[in-house]
Amino acid sequence: MKIIIVGGGLVGATLAEKLSGEGHDITLIEGDAVMARELTDQLDAHVIEGNGATADMLRRAGVESAGLLLGTTNSDDANMVVGVLGTQLFNVPQVVVRLRDPSYSEGFSLLHREHPSEYVCVNPDAAAVDRIFSLLEVPGALDVASFMDNDLVVAGFRIAESSDFAGLQVVHVQLLFAGTPTLVVAIRRADNRWVIPSGQDEIIPGDLVYFAIARTDLDNVLSLLGEEREQRQHIMVAGAGRVGLELAKRLEDVDARVVLVEENPDRARKAAEVLKHSLVICGNVTDQTVLEEEEIERVSTFVAASSDNENNLVAGLLAKRLGASRAFALLDNPALVHLIGDVGIDAVISPRLLAIGLILQHIGGRNVHSYAALLEDEVEIMEVDAVSGSKLTSGELANIGLPRGVIVAAMRRGEKLLVPRGGDRVEPGDRVLIISSTESAAKVSEYVGS
Repeated sequence: MKIIIVGGGLVGATLAEKLSGEGHDITLIEGDAVMARELTDQLDAHVIEGNGATADMLRRAGVESAGLLLGTTNSDDANMVVGVLGTQLFNVPQVVVRLRDPSYSEGFSLLHREHPSEYVCVNPDAAAVDRIFSLLEVPGALDVASFMDNDLVVAGFRIAESSDFAGLQVVHVQLLFAGTPTLVVAIRRADNRWVIPSGQDEIIPGDLVYFAIARTDLDNVLSLLGEEREQRQHIMVAGAGRVGLELAKRLEDVDARVVLVEENPDRARKAAEVLKHSLVICGNVTDQTVLEEEEIERVSTFVAASSDNENNLVAGLLAKRLGASRAFALLDNPALVHLIGDVGIDAVISPRLLAIGLILQHIGGRNVHSYAALLEDEVEIMEVDAVSGSKLTSGELANIGLPRGVIVAAMRRGEKLLVPRGGDRVEPGDRVLIISSTESAAKVSEYVGS
């Protein structure tokens, strides 16, 4: 398929790399001359320098023959124009744009409500709030994603020396949960190597281990990991922007105790007017005195959610040093993602990486329900409906030739969640969760059909 991407930042460049690796014909439009030259050298794609939010530039990129148009610039205005031009002027079959402002998202959705699956917008800020909320629901997890209509979670935990899982082979973990759909699906070693495990791989203290867990069995797994839920969460949120304010609203709905700290007086005042039960403090969240006055040592989770990456990192580290049980940080710098769990930051949330996952989910085909990448984007998870005639349904799992680094982690058949074994078959209509290394991800499409 011919695909045009407008915007060559982290989102656009990552999508261009992934999609060109799957054999698509990619044209990327980037307005910055220096970045355009760098992308030309880095990507297997046709890179054009110019303003992609104009009809002339889109024509030059070949929009009339494109099957997919993506608007991924850092400007909502530009992405909105790309979306309108692609849908109204050029009738591109599928258009996906990134829009952070909810008013833009609403306008785009209303404009194209007759084509809800072909013309869509993704909101990375809303996705960040969802991810933070998921993390708060799973004590001790460093990374969480939900699948199977929220009935299955994939959660990553650091394995301590004292853990019941330390020293176990993966096959032994499977025996431990023989009656439940719980499975070890990925491991990041202490030396940052990722493993899609076989039964003989051993869990070593210091590993970051990802489990696929039925939500009904989550408490049992948490108990074995030495984690337990709090009766009432005490959350401190730094930053009253779109992410921080929406997170505080949702936490009020579940009766959490919320303290919101915002340095800008106008923004703090507006937040206080909107929130019902939260305490809003006007102050600098990297000021130790401010944190101590608000009893940071009694906070169960500190969430640094401002628009300043470096400030979020410093605030998270300071909060942990002063006694907060967990610290999450909103970080859109890929170079900082490796800090998770190593220097005091318990979870990193990247709106841009979440946007990539949402876009890939929407363009993956009608049978793709959800998509997520783990941490440094080395492992990918795809939830699909099995279709008749696909390789996935052609025989027993042990005999269909799944590539190395690819496993079928879970299936939903009717209302029942299952962990399939090598002798099981995927039937047409089953909902299937597939885990793969990024280098093997391009081969997954050969198995799932469309």
